[in-house]
Amino acid sequence: MDGTDTLRHRVTLAGTDTSFEVEAGERLLAAARRAGTWLPFECGWGGCGTCKVTVLDGETELLFDAPSVDPRDERRRRVLVCQSTARGDLTIRTGQTSSEPWPERPLRDHRGRLVEHEDLGPDLARLRFRLEAEAVYRPGQHAILDLGDGLRRCYSLAGVPGTDEVSFIAKRYPGRPGSNRLFDVAVGQEVALELPYGDMWVREGEAPVVLVAGGTGISAVLAMAEDLARRRTSRAVHVFYGAGTRGELVCWEELEAAAADLPDGHLHGALLEPSAGWSGVVGFVTAALGARLPGLADAVFHVAGPPPMTDATVGLLRDHGVQLDRVHFDSFG
Repeated sequence: MDGTDTLRHRVTLAGTDTSFEVEAGERLLAAARRAGTWLPFECGWGGCGTCKVTVLDGETELLFDAPSVDPRDERRRRVLVCQSTARGDLTIRTGQTSSEPWPERPLRDHRGRLVEHEDLGPDLARLRFRLEAEAVYRPGQHAILDLGDGLRRCYSLAGVPGTDEVSFIAKRYPGRPGSNRLFDVAVGQEVALELPYGDMWVREGEAPVVLVAGGTGISAVLAMAEDLARRRTSRAVHVFYGAGTRGELVCWEELEAAAADLPDGHLHGALLEPSAGWSGVVGFVTAALGARLPGLADAVFHVAGPPPMTDATVGLLRDHGVQLDRVHFDSFG
């Protein structure tokens, strides 16, 4: 092997004649997709566990710690294909596979050129990228951005699909390399993106829709609210949005416009430190939601925000008897 060769390993799906090659350090999920083999997946960052497979022969390496890794996985030889690579040839057992993209997640690699960096509030911005092709996704889903040097971060898509542009509402966190790298992207610079990931979008039905955003979770909630308004849904739609201060409650006016365009739209805000004239709830977004839960017993809930907020919201819903099959959420930030 000369210096130009790339070390590759072969991965075989047990009980089938299907196999694919994976390059050294490449994620198994990406290698399978590149070869036209679609393994089950959902979030793309190791949070859900949907993509776990059983390794029957060979060894793997976990590239990054992931929330859904369980101590029992090592004993059962279960690995996340979205966060693992092969250390040699493998034989794995998985569930359903497909030779075509999953209809709810037609994942594709893109190159995106930053065309606008819009400051929205303190360390908050909307970043708009132009892709080389139309972005296909469902409002509420997210993308994974490759920011270089192994930095891969999830960001919810803020706009509605149908064009070659995507946007993200993000916050710069001091000391966090991912968000700082994203905010350092200059207008005109390109980044690699994969989309769509995630299981959060508004399904068809008649039940009331509840959208709950905390912090930059507004990215996904704004996309879903604007899409529902664009489609003029007749369903009742309740949007709850919480932040620390009015300056951090970004895109409030856009949410107001979406709610006004809905035949049965309702917008509820919550601030921890309200300014003079604030007419919404004082406290966490869970306080605004909890006050109205008795009238939303048959609703379907969609929650987006940082982990403490989503955990608190899902816990509140569980305590009020909401079945978790009526709750969709993303928790990263």
